[in-house]
Amino acid sequence: MDAAVPGPPAPVPAGSRMNPPRRRSWRTPADVAPDSAAAEQLRLLDGFASGRITAADFALGWHPARRASTANGERLHGPLYALFNEVFMLLEDYTHDPSLREEGDLSDAELLAAVKSLTRG
Repeated sequence: MDAAVPGPPAPVPAGSRMNPPRRRSWRTPADVAPDSAAAEQLRLLDGFASGRITAADFALGWHPARRASTANGERLHGPLYALFNEVFMLLEDYTHDPSLREEGDLSDAELLAAVKSLTRG
């Protein structure tokens, strides 16, 4: 039997050129588009580490920005993925409401120290 020889590639529909894929992917903070939800997460990190926002504001802003990043199809890789994952894990051990804190939960000061450590390295 003869193998079928493929013909020329099909032309790309005009609509595909006008509507490129919506997924965006970044490896480092410098790569992140300023209008992205990931950029909002970076602004929150910077604001918290520099003392411009409180631990509660940081925690309350992080989760909606993370959900928006996922909903927008944003993808993180390498160092940026590792940074955001570490922050997520820290926030799992933190509550912004002191009356709900349990033994082992991070205090505001402990969260700040941990975030500063992550953003310096």
